[in-house]
Amino acid sequence: SVSMIVRNEEKFLAECLASVKDVADEIIIVDTGSYDNTIEIAKSFGAKVYNYEWNDDFAAARNEALKYCSSDWILYIDADERLSDESRQNIKNYISLAAEDIGALICIIESNHIQLDGSSELHRGGYPRLFRNYGYPNIKFQGRVHEQISPSIVDLKKTLAISDITIIHLGYNRTREEMEKKIKRNYQLLLQHVNEEPLNGYAWYQLGQTLGQMRLKKESEEAIRFAIKCGNLSDSIYASASATLAQLCGNNKNFQESLYWAEESLRKAPDSIYSQNLKAFSLLYLGKPELAKPIFISVLDQMKTKKSLPLSGFDIELSEDLVLTGLNQTLKLLGEN
Repeated sequence: SVSMIVRNEEKFLAECLASVKDVADEIIIVDTGSYDNTIEIAKSFGAKVYNYEWNDDFAAARNEALKYCSSDWILYIDADERLSDESRQNIKNYISLAAEDIGALICIIESNHIQLDGSSELHRGGYPRLFRNYGYPNIKFQGRVHEQISPSIVDLKKTLAISDITIIHLGYNRTREEMEKKIKRNYQLLLQHVNEEPLNGYAWYQLGQTLGQMRLKKESEEAIRFAIKCGNLSDSIYASASATLAQLCGNNKNFQESLYWAEESLRKAPDSIYSQNLKAFSLLYLGKPELAKPIFISVLDQMKTKKSLPLSGFDIELSEDLVLTGLNQTLKLLGEN
């Protein structure tokens, strides 16, 4: 079953459904109040469409869609996402070969994040988008926004397996006006979430990321520090939160703390190229070029060969020029340039 929630997605929906129609036994779409051509487009692909009154809760809407899914496996995807060509060819092999204890397959989500200043970053993350249908409410989403299915998988004592199934996400590649509207919506929902669950580290982490998108750097840093203090982040989110703090501390020229958080990130995500680069820059600016040099060289080598998802579940694509700048500064200090 392909499971979706939509609202006014006529711009993106057709391409999304075209990418999954050949692998889907059924397409389940819950519409939360479209007034454009979304429903007509969905039905043209043979989707079963159900109406749901939006209540500021993404998990609730996703769970409504789960109730109608009848296949053994469920792939959840958004209208602004597309299943890659290669993944269409091998997704059913993954399903047929999955051991009984595997409750979900972690897919690679590639997102080109357009920042409010016009710059962009390619983020590569791992999320359990393809999971067994244990029936609602045995399997369900949690969280008002940035909702998760993985706690439900863990509660069922099932495991999550890495796959190279790739979903291309266009959701952050929007106009500034669209992005500001999306960020404002997420901010309001995350405020509700942390008020309802004040010790939910994941909600605080997402709030911190959203505050960063709003350019509220001090508030962003405070939220992410509190997320870590909650003590209940998954390894992948802890690694990402630590990397964010390493970046923020480096920006503030607090390189000793930047090094600490880069190493914390690598403790949970030793293969993250992004965090390795943060560590190298921290060492460079702490006056330890002899320690920074091999890391910069290793990062450059990995960038040429490594395109898959780190086992830790997250990475951010770096500019080769940025790494070369760090390496050249390092070599200059060592008298090798």
